[in-house]
Amino acid sequence: MSLNNFITYSLQIGLLIGVAGWIPAAARLRSPKARLAFFHVLLIACLLLPALRPWKSEAIALEAPVTLQHAATASTGTVVTRPSLDPAILVFALLAAGIIARLGMLGVGLLRLRRYRRRSLPLYASTWSSEADIRLSPDISGPVTFGFVRPVILLPAYFPDLPMEMRDAILCHEALHVRRHDWLFTAVEELIRAGLWFHPAIWWLLGEIQLAREQAVDRDAVGMTNAREPYVDALLAAAGAALEADLAPPPLFLRKRHLKHRVVSILKEKHMSKTRTMSTLAAGLAFLAGACWFVTGALPLSADPQLIPDGNGVTVDLMGSQVIHRSPVYYSRDALTNKVSGVVVAQVKLDDTGNVVDASVLSGPDELRKPVLQSLLSWHFTKDSAGSTRQVAVKFNVPEPVEAPAGTVIQPQNVTVAAPQLAPAANAAPKPVTPPDIDRARLQALAQSLSNPAGRTIRSITVEGLGIPADEVLAKLPLHVNDEWTPEGMSKLQDALHQIDEHLTASLTHIPPSDVGIRITASRGEAMAVSVAKTVPPPPVPGSVPPVPAYVSVGGRVQAAKLITNVPPVYPDLARQARISGFVELQVVISPTGHIQSANVISGHPLLRQAALDSVIQWVYQPTLLNGQPVAVNTTVDVTFTLEN
Repeated sequence: MSLNNFITYSLQIGLLIGVAGWIPAAARLRSPKARLAFFHVLLIACLLLPALRPWKSEAIALEAPVTLQHAATASTGTVVTRPSLDPAILVFALLAAGIIARLGMLGVGLLRLRRYRRRSLPLYASTWSSEADIRLSPDISGPVTFGFVRPVILLPAYFPDLPMEMRDAILCHEALHVRRHDWLFTAVEELIRAGLWFHPAIWWLLGEIQLAREQAVDRDAVGMTNAREPYVDALLAAAGAALEADLAPPPLFLRKRHLKHRVVSILKEKHMSKTRTMSTLAAGLAFLAGACWFVTGALPLSADPQLIPDGNGVTVDLMGSQVIHRSPVYYSRDALTNKVSGVVVAQVKLDDTGNVVDASVLSGPDELRKPVLQSLLSWHFTKDSAGSTRQVAVKFNVPEPVEAPAGTVIQPQNVTVAAPQLAPAANAAPKPVTPPDIDRARLQALAQSLSNPAGRTIRSITVEGLGIPADEVLAKLPLHVNDEWTPEGMSKLQDALHQIDEHLTASLTHIPPSDVGIRITASRGEAMAVSVAKTVPPPPVPGSVPPVPAYVSVGGRVQAAKLITNVPPVYPDLARQARISGFVELQVVISPTGHIQSANVISGHPLLRQAALDSVIQWVYQPTLLNGQPVAVNTTVDVTFTLEN
């Protein structure tokens, strides 16, 4: 959890306790057991706040312009930088130190109780001896009950000198703690106090829980002994003893700061009917549920940002909604050429799973509406938005042109084995441009290692490019790290992914020497999540001409700005009749003259692939220059097929 989320979570707890903590008093919930149940639910709600509502996920455009790096010249000076210490590290270190200190104090208290028990003596036979091991200890000034499997009641040395009615009251109280297993509940509460030691609202809530527990035991003990006044005398007698600080977590017979409330509760006991108690408690819990929803909405936690490779100059505002995944939004060629900018506001209708079934533009320049609608049709929102109507805003700002300095070669991070190449166009160069041999060798080794992965161990499972937390996806998978990879397991994994989102897909990666990893992405996002690898050329020899690389690999949206001739695809009749739409992604090599030299299908519906290929091989781009000379370009192209209403 980041520092911002930690602060937000702390504020959520404080706000929730501040809003809901007064409910028992306002509703006049007189039953201590009902108040104890309510405060326990409130404590559990505080712990579960991060899981009650999906975390806010910000979609950030992944800009991938041509990034350049020049050979650095030698410097005679030495630059000394001072290391900066992250404030989050200091805060979390302080929190960890506090937790360790609190746990240490609890450990010391438990050791102290163990020593007390060893030095104690068994008490004479009592009617309560069947509930626990009752012993006298010279080391304590008040009754102490602890233990779950073999509970022990330690009584002070002056206990035999008390009147019989007071002794019975004290023994009845401690025996009821044993019978209710209060030691176990109190130990858990003290662990929670140790984890959230810094939060005053948690301390207040745990104090209220402890008071309600003692009042519930007081009421039951008075009912069993039928001796109200001797019971109060026992409380006051214990109050007169000097209570020493006890670091152990067991429930004590007396907490001085609660004495007044307990005595008043005993002397002015007022009963509520069972029906009224249950109805009041139910209304309080309903209000608590609403308070949880309000708090998590007012102070949402932030998930890791979802990186979306939108086109340069494009910014998407989800207007408070969250998406599992979405396709990027690009500038259209005409809008970019005419330098059209503005904001497009669109409205989408979602089905029961969060997929977009209809989209319409409410406002925005006409030249910018089409790319927004084309992208929206493949978006998938989170389940909390399912079945509703949402709005999004897409802002277009004409980007500044970026020129690539000479000597830079950019390689795509994700390499996909494509289908067989088409025959080159008539105006293309006779020989296709191929990647360097070192890349081909790496691909061959990877393909060979993954050709028969059965029996290998899964060493990693990564989730990329989604707007929901990775843990939420991993928790629903049938395969886990260190499991053995099998074809059946992979098939079950894909089925599980389709239950989450039909667009999710899993692919294998090679982990040397002989294991595999699983990479989970949205099928639309895998080839688009391109990161730039920088290659620094050697310093040129004085007077020489820098060499021109065989080709330059560039992201699709960067190259799209240079498109001159765009031949629209012909929608296949069979695909139109089947109501099939979507994207076809191609890996293309553009010759130095700007014509398509080769094209390979990466993804897309089979009925749409040939039409996309027939269209793309007719496209013409502006030649790409490096060092003033035209070079071939390796890039990706998306062809969109959208059904008209």
